[in-house]
Amino acid sequence: MLNKLTLIGIIIGSAISLLGAASMVTSLNSPNEIQEDTATFGVGDLDKINFNAPEKSSQSLTVTGDSFDIKIITPNSSNDVDASFKDKASFSWTSDSAGQTIITIQNTGDSEFTETYKFELARDPLFFTYSILVIIAGVVIIGISAGFSAKKPKGF
Repeated sequence: MLNKLTLIGIIIGSAISLLGAASMVTSLNSPNEIQEDTATFGVGDLDKINFNAPEKSSQSLTVTGDSFDIKIITPNSSNDVDASFKDKASFSWTSDSAGQTIITIQNTGDSEFTETYKFELARDPLFFTYSILVIIAGVVIIGISAGFSAKKPKGF
C-alpha cells in the first residue's frame, strides 16, 4: 500500500514530467519562434535589433516618425537596406538563407519614432534540452517519493 507522501510525490512528479513532455512536443512541432512588438524611441535614440533568421522565414518591419535612418543587413544581401526615410517606411522580406539579421534604426528627426515588427526567429536548441531536464526532474521526484513507502530492512 502506498502512503500519502508517496501518492503526492507521484502526482507532482507526473505533472512535472507531463509539462516537460508537452514543452518538448511543442518545440519539435514549431521549430521557429514568432516575435511581435511595438516600441517607441525618443529624439536622437538608436535601436539595434539582432536575431538569427531561419531559412524561408518571413520578416516585416514598419517604422513611423519624422525622419530616420535604417540599415538592414540580412544573410542574403539582396534584402539589405541602408537609407534615410521620412514619415513612414515599411519593409517585408523572406530570408532565403539562414543567418544573422542586424537592423539599426537611428532617429534623426525632431519627434519620437515608433517601430512595429514581426520576426520569425530560429528557436534556441537549448530549449529541447530544458524540456529533457524538466522530464528528468519529474522522474527523480517520483523516485524519491517512492522511497517513502518502501519497507525498511531490519537494522534500520
